[in-house]
Amino acid sequence: MSRTIIVGAIAVVAVFAGVLYFAGDFRSDSPAKAVPAKTEVVHPAPVDPVPRPPVSKSTVASRPVTSDPRLAALMTSPDNGLIDFFADPEGRVIREIDHDPNSPSFGRSLREYTYAGDKVIRLVVYRYLGQQVQIVQADVTYKPDGSVDRYDERTDYVDEKKGKDGG
Repeated sequence: MSRTIIVGAIAVVAVFAGVLYFAGDFRSDSPAKAVPAKTEVVHPAPVDPVPRPPVSKSTVASRPVTSDPRLAALMTSPDNGLIDFFADPEGRVIREIDHDPNSPSFGRSLREYTYAGDKVIRLVVYRYLGQQVQIVQADVTYKPDGSVDRYDERTDYVDEKKGKDGG
């Protein structure tokens, strides 16, 4: 009987040692702790029904600080590599397309911008919610000094299969 206990104890120790071996040991110089180099995943480009030249990452400005919090929503999204930016001939971002293959909005518009001069006067934001799309439209008018005169926001829901408001 003592021989059975000894063999069982050895088996338990062997299993425990195997788990530690495959999980990696706790020494900092262990090759099991080495971090593999990051590999870049290349995704296919989304299909745009109206081809426009994409904006290079170097031309998309970082989000400036604004004194009016309502205008923060009108700025372009930060460049995180998962959004394709499309520009007009003047270099202003007019459309953002989702480039994240794990997103329900992959290949679709996320935001569309309309300008008057150098100021955004309309922003349309699309949020894909299963069978519905939430569309938030913000319209802005400015005073002559450049500050916001009026900010209007409207939200609609569109059923993707039936059309606007499910009708």
